Amino acid sequence: MSWIPLINDEPYTFTTSDLSALIHGEEHSGASLFTMSLLSQLYFQGEPLILVTASPQTKEEFLTQTCGNKDFISVTHEENVSQAEEKQVIHLLKDAEALLPKLLKILEDKTQRIVLLKNIELLSPQTLALFYDHPLTIFSGNLNTCSEKEPLLQLKYNAKIFFSPLHNDFRLTLPPLEKYHGYYQGKLSQGIVSLLQ
Repeated sequence: MSWIPLINDEPYTFTTSDLSALIHGEEHSGASLFTMSLLSQLYFQGEPLILVTASPQTKEEFLTQTCGNKDFISVTHEENVSQAEEKQVIHLLKDAEALLPKLLKILEDKTQRIVLLKNIELLSPQTLALFYDHPLTIFSGNLNTCSEKEPLLQLKYNAKIFFSPLHNDFRLTLPPLEKYHGYYQGKLSQGIVSLLQ
């Protein structure tokens, strides 16, 4: 079952031109479901993906939205790093973060792959830094509890989406938001994002 992202109540198709992107939201704000819906759109466009997540539920939500796609591999041990090369979707849990440099070394298409770093507050600073210069990255999670909040906010993004306020931070004032709605700032527009089932 997939969800359709909306901006100002109009269906919106996210593409690589919307990347890199930052999606911030506290728990139960709707940021996670929106992130996976955006990523599913990119998957259905045929884009190659790397997902690095701290939660198995994120993987399950992605597989649910993409109908359990078969072109998917979870890299869990060094032995299956080499099998990932031919897959459209490569997934690593936080426990396998140490395998990322080896994976990136063998991937010939790494510069074309969209990278989702989900639960940025739980991933290591070293993992986040690997993708600071990668223009096809989606950083998603709770900036309020992320040790790398400042470096992340300094990066340039084509899209920023906030489902929650930034604590003690006056750089951003959000309009009033209903539950599961976020504030979108794009290169050319801004508005309220939500999802339609």
